[in-house]
Amino acid sequence: MLGFTWSQIGGVVVGLICAMIGVNLIAAGRTWLAAAMFVAAVLLIVLALLRLKGRRITEWLPVVAGALVQRATRQDRYRGAVFAANGGDLLDLPGAAAGYRWLTAVAADGVTQVGLLHHRTERTVTAALACTGHNFVLADPDEQTRRLTDWAQALNILGSEYADSGLVRWSLTTRTVPDTGNRAQRYLATRAVETESVAYRSLAELTATAAPSGQRHDTFLVVVFDIARLSGEIAAAGGTDTAIGVVILERLAGIAATVAEAGVTTHGWLSLRRYAAVLRTAWDPADQEAVDLRGGLAAPTPTADPAAAGKAGGVEPGVEPRLAGPTAVETLGWDTYRHDSGLSRTLWVAQMPRQPVGGTWLTPLYTRATGRRTVTLTAQPVPAALAQLAARRDQVATAGDEVTKRKLRLVRTAREDEEAKAVRQIDREQAAGHVRYRYQLLVTVTTDTPDELDRHTRAAKRVLSRAGCEAVVLYGEQDQAFAAGALPLGRGLKPLRGWSA
Repeated sequence: MLGFTWSQIGGVVVGLICAMIGVNLIAAGRTWLAAAMFVAAVLLIVLALLRLKGRRITEWLPVVAGALVQRATRQDRYRGAVFAANGGDLLDLPGAAAGYRWLTAVAADGVTQVGLLHHRTERTVTAALACTGHNFVLADPDEQTRRLTDWAQALNILGSEYADSGLVRWSLTTRTVPDTGNRAQRYLATRAVETESVAYRSLAELTATAAPSGQRHDTFLVVVFDIARLSGEIAAAGGTDTAIGVVILERLAGIAATVAEAGVTTHGWLSLRRYAAVLRTAWDPADQEAVDLRGGLAAPTPTADPAAAGKAGGVEPGVEPRLAGPTAVETLGWDTYRHDSGLSRTLWVAQMPRQPVGGTWLTPLYTRATGRRTVTLTAQPVPAALAQLAARRDQVATAGDEVTKRKLRLVRTAREDEEAKAVRQIDREQAAGHVRYRYQLLVTVTTDTPDELDRHTRAAKRVLSRAGCEAVVLYGEQDQAFAAGALPLGRGLKPLRGWSA
């Protein structure tokens, strides 16, 4: 109503009631009590209307209270490895991620393994698909438009066909990490024919010099399935962990094909060791070089002996699944998360661009990274019936605000006009068959020292600001933000309740 939430309206109404009580108390001669009521009225109105760091004060209250309770009960730190509290097949992860356990699914060829993460409490199963894209910036406008159209069709398929088959959300995680293996050097060493020429020596010196500053991008499409929606199929397949793997693999094969048809190169669903390597290097950045020397995220090479596939020096690529978690983590203050050898800070993009942008508007966020940076977009498809109700509710609210302001002779701002246009645009897109999504964008910066963390955080905020976004640090929630923004787990969105989308 008039752009305010019901909590804001309630706070203002209670504040006005306190003010009226204060006026009556003054008439009764109780000055001190009246002053207290006026102070309460001012505080209630300020708390209801004031915004701080991208949120209303009423939204900050549970965050601050939760952080204080967490610190008082010493739940702001965690010890894993030999000191881990989890036992059995559960992962040694802190917080809400502690409920994950590994499942292994074997593909139809009987050799390829897919690593699945089963969360017993939330009753979800998570898998990650390794992807690489083509050069989008250098493509001509027609090619860019075609790729965007293909990707939009893929999103519609994920949000309709696979959402009906148990998919509850997906996330696209791209992290920029130091290229400790120096791919340019490896490419030159394996592809060069004439190694005695001046050109070869010049290129060899150039790639060797670039090794310390070389970077690579790892991209993962993470999908999360709801076990409850698949309970019938799982029970028919036997009701065991193997049955869960069989049912999930049927969906994963179709999703990988859909993504490939959209023009994205896929490298297979992560196996247990490859998935564990991604998690381990996020917790312990210093371990990146050792993991890369063992083969990193390289897919195992099919051989006659599956047990020896992909081994280098007797060690399989990746990380032992039970070592995927951290050794020690701790929340430092309100804005820093320390984990093993790294310090991280996560930004929440609270406001997307208000102006139309091109398909390359986020490119600087990936290409202008001087350290470790992870960008995660998490999306949840909204059911069609609920999306229609939400669109109708938004249109009714917009029309009601317009009528109310006209009656009260209030001026409508340009921002309100643009928001009304956006509501009508969303309704037209849904009528055309597009899927409505709930989403959030998180950016996690990881460094070795606090000074570097501050500097890289400012750099990330500058890039987002130039792209037309408003980013805020998730104060008091860095532990949860790291799990949602830096780890390919598809977490972070609040549960969908009622008919709000």
